[in-house]
Amino acid sequence: MACAAGSKHDFPNGGRKPAERCCSRRACARRLGIALLSALLLGGTQAASDLQAQTGEGPAVDAATGPELEFLKSLPHPPDQPASLFAPAPPLGPPPPNLETPYFQQDPLLDPPALGAVGWFANVDIGILKPHLVNEESLPITFPDGTTFTVGVNPSHLHWTVSPRFELGYRLPSGFGGLAVSYRNMASQGTEEVLGADGPATLRSLLNVNVGDLDWVSHEYAWVRGWELRVRLGLRYLNDYWSSQADEPFAAAAVGSTIYHQRTTNSNWALGPHGAVDVRRQLNFWGLAVLGFVDFSEGWGRTRQTYSALSTTSAFGVPQGGGASQGTSDAVPVLTARLGLSWQPSAYPNLHLFAGGQLDYWWNTGRMGNITTLGYFFDSGLLLRGEWNY
Repeated sequence: MACAAGSKHDFPNGGRKPAERCCSRRACARRLGIALLSALLLGGTQAASDLQAQTGEGPAVDAATGPELEFLKSLPHPPDQPASLFAPAPPLGPPPPNLETPYFQQDPLLDPPALGAVGWFANVDIGILKPHLVNEESLPITFPDGTTFTVGVNPSHLHWTVSPRFELGYRLPSGFGGLAVSYRNMASQGTEEVLGADGPATLRSLLNVNVGDLDWVSHEYAWVRGWELRVRLGLRYLNDYWSSQADEPFAAAAVGSTIYHQRTTNSNWALGPHGAVDVRRQLNFWGLAVLGFVDFSEGWGRTRQTYSALSTTSAFGVPQGGGASQGTSDAVPVLTARLGLSWQPSAYPNLHLFAGGQLDYWWNTGRMGNITTLGYFFDSGLLLRGEWNY
């Protein structure tokens, strides 16, 4: 393309204005540059097409990046992410679990048959125990005639007794453990002949204990090969009562101390948490295992004591009697420990039997906030237990 020269007749002096001549040259240069650039692009495209047709290879290497080095070809080539800014991001990992599924569904991994069947279970404990009562309680009383006397009775030896415990529970699926409610009773009494203040005397003592538990019981944890652990947490209600009395013949007391009967009673109730740990060591023969069990509770409750005595005479010349009582609030710790052998028959996998020794210690059941008025009891003996999973 070319620009035509101006005519001499455009202006009187035979030439163009200077501004129009400058614009005309710029337009000619622009048109010439566009034409050259178009020719170069068309020539480059044609040359690349001819080269690709001759070699039979794919697209030509990008001239801006240059040829790819050999060691780069051996490296992995992850795809560019994201391919588009409008495309959804890929997931970072496996999809999350569906939390909308129902809970408490039986799981073969969490509920193996060896850990007990899901559903109802029942336990029956038969303790053959020997209770021991410690009664150091004493309190002064005043008779109607104004005289005073301090009542304090030593307890007699208590007899061996059978202490039953019944438990009913439900084992939950999916490894959630189970819920259980239980009741235990222990009652005993004893009588013995001793030497009193005025001669032979008879001591009588009575003990009655009731315990109720509401517990959550875990599944067995195989924390070490051959060892199993079970945890129990719950709420305990305790009620106990005991009494001790001493009686002398009326005639012997009349010529001596004049006191022919005296009696002390103690009643206590407490409510509080308790926890237990059950550890088993499998022996790998005959279905036997060594079982150790520790239970501890500490309830807070109320203790009440009464004291009474009878005298053969008084200032009025007739027999008289007097009494007093006191009460307080205090904590009552209780410890239970067992050790023995557990047996699971291979023919009855839902049955567990246990035989071993048991020790119970009941603190502060007769304490009045000081050590001068103190009472407690403990027991020990043989325990037989049977557990059945329905």
